[in-house]
Amino acid sequence: MKRRSLIMMFILGLITFGIYWIYWTCSFQNQLKTLTRKGFGGLGHLIMIIVTFGIYYIYWQYACGRRLAILGAKDNSTLYLLLVLIPFVNFFSWLNPYFMQNQANQLNDKPVAA
Repeated sequence: MKRRSLIMMFILGLITFGIYWIYWTCSFQNQLKTLTRKGFGGLGHLIMIIVTFGIYYIYWQYACGRRLAILGAKDNSTLYLLLVLIPFVNFFSWLNPYFMQNQANQLNDKPVAA
């Protein structure tokens, strides 16, 4: 998976008024689809988010945690879902993409078994 700086993700998200986060979501999903062969491609993913008025995005955060676990990361799917669904905690749901990217970065740092 592509390694991204979490700080640059935050800065680009602010500078572009959130457009970068949409790009990141589609790009990240494309990478997950390539590696796990599960889910929609980036454009299909974006269309599903729009058609379902964001409800698919809530499911996707859970599914993303499961797919990262398939790739060897810790399964944080329940945490991602709870951060979105529990009142007063869902204020922190904007952190989920950073947690996901951090897990992807850690996957890149793991040594490959020979």
